[in-house]
Amino acid sequence: MAILILGSHDDVHACHVYHYLRERYGADVELVDSRWFPTQMQLHFEPEGPAGFIRLPSGRLLAWPDIQAVYWRCSYGAAVAPLPDPQQRFIAEYDASGLLDTFLKDLPARWVNGWQAQQLHRTKPVQLARVARLGAIIPATIVSNDPEQIRQFATRHPHCIFKPVQGGAHAQRLEPRHLTEDHLELLRVAPVTVQEEIPGTNVRVFVAGEQVLACEIQTPHLDYRDDPHAQLLVHSLPPEIAALCRRIAETLELLWTGIDFRLTPDGRYVFLEANPSPMFLGFEQATGLPLTAALADLLLHK
Repeated sequence: MAILILGSHDDVHACHVYHYLRERYGADVELVDSRWFPTQMQLHFEPEGPAGFIRLPSGRLLAWPDIQAVYWRCSYGAAVAPLPDPQQRFIAEYDASGLLDTFLKDLPARWVNGWQAQQLHRTKPVQLARVARLGAIIPATIVSNDPEQIRQFATRHPHCIFKPVQGGAHAQRLEPRHLTEDHLELLRVAPVTVQEEIPGTNVRVFVAGEQVLACEIQTPHLDYRDDPHAQLLVHSLPPEIAALCRRIAETLELLWTGIDFRLTPDGRYVFLEANPSPMFLGFEQATGLPLTAALADLLLHK
């Protein structure tokens, strides 16, 4: 049976997992780029079964029962051919997205990770709320486009950061210049997430099924992704935090995830977010944690 890797040939992580599975285990693996559909790749769905198949650009046909697992590294959406008529293009894009989403949502394979996990990541405020209901500590947070609410929050929490609601840019410290009338007028364009700034050390926890592997990131930067010289070290989690990480993964329907915490000077682990498709190669290379093997085990159903 085949394992699909949803990604692209120019994605380092997708290619790494592809070659690892083939070379180490001799697995039947196919890399699938969603942008091949509908011009180069065919999808077929029969609701009564339900049943379907995917025909790759190589000509290979895989019926749904032939696919044992999917690693959802990244879906770029469908890429329809250019059409001169805007209305025709709209319909083509809408219909292509409908069938692609059906495949992503209903293929009866082991998804690492599946549709619901991806949707929760797209609605990060919901993800944060669900984790808080587990009893995890989260930063004081608002998600808003109301200028007055943001001013009041900044008054209650003198040290704040702000970041996009859905991601796409790094966190920044909230400064007085961000609270001017002109700047807050930008909230008419898009809302923002504002959080109290949590002092301490960044901890990244990888959960792969029952395995929990953690490392800490030592950096003076607010966002460690801005620091090319950040030091990565293996981190020993308290058993209760490892158990919490498993509960978080289960609640967010994640078989594989990278969970970010801030470990405060007084020993509290403050949850920041859980990523359904975390980058992991840099962490593995720096710490020696067996992250590729842990991910491969999930896809191979070990």
